[in-house]
Amino acid sequence: MESTPMRFLTTGQLASSCQVTIPTVKRWIREGFLAAFQTAGGHYRVTEEEFERFKQVYKMPAATEGPLRVLIVDDEPRFLDSLAEALRWSGRYKVEVASDGYEGLIKVGTFRPHILILDIKMPGLDGFQVCRRIKTDPMTQSTKILAVSGYAETDLRTRIMEAGAEGFIAKPVKLAALQAEVDRLVT
Repeated sequence: MESTPMRFLTTGQLASSCQVTIPTVKRWIREGFLAAFQTAGGHYRVTEEEFERFKQVYKMPAATEGPLRVLIVDDEPRFLDSLAEALRWSGRYKVEVASDGYEGLIKVGTFRPHILILDIKMPGLDGFQVCRRIKTDPMTQSTKILAVSGYAETDLRTRIMEAGAEGFIAKPVKLAALQAEVDRLVT
């Protein structure tokens, strides 16, 4: 019986797969999140098995080709259209939109976004319900959720974070702050 040779990945390959920088991967290694060894030349190498373990433990989405997939769910058409256009224009994201919670859940299942930008207060299925459903489904629970709301009460923020959101931004949203928060959530 032949054994399969062990395959090693470079920090550059890991960074590309996770859509982060090489220094971020090196920090993960130094801080013990990702097991690696150093070559005689001082370069890090990680086994494929260790990388798969790391992605599962830290609920990282599967490797993607091209830009990050972002789904925006909001019942305000002007906000939805302007944010989607701004993110598309940056060239870093593939963007889909949904105008209510029901449509949002359907698109989470079909589009498989890396990150969901989710309005909290919507008629019908609100952001709390959408968030809980996504986070309790094993097929979608690794989706990162960035909640947005024109209502910035502390209680609202606390409740959406308890429902499973990883981040919160108050409207009106500044694009640079939103992109920084998206980057923080997916790295």
